[in-house]
Amino acid sequence: MHDVPYSFSVGPEVCACMTAVCSAVRRVCPTLPLGVQILSSANQQALAVALASGLDFIRAEGFVFSHVADEGLLNACAGDLLRYRRQVGADNVQIFTDIKKKHRGLSICEDPGADRVRSDVQQP
Repeated sequence: MHDVPYSFSVGPEVCACMTAVCSAVRRVCPTLPLGVQILSSANQQALAVALASGLDFIRAEGFVFSHVADEGLLNACAGDLLRYRRQVGADNVQIFTDIKKKHRGLSICEDPGADRVRSDVQQP
């Protein structure tokens, strides 16, 4: 109630707090598969938090195909996020994605349809 849309800029204080919380949860649950998502679409920050906290996965928004959401335009992040994961040595952190997010619109382009999206996100 009385919420406002998420911000696209996530400050270092958010990453610091999320790392502290995630690290504490990991210490209590050392074998439970754990992941993190930082809204809105702060996927690289979530990956950094997961790596620093010893988490297993992140949930990433806007992985493929740009779309319009309540917070504005979310651009596809697959290339940048996968390169960042390799750069920081987080290849062990899995990325779970929404490839057709239910709360989104494609008012700037034609909706490619589920079959096209599925085929476009297949790994070679």
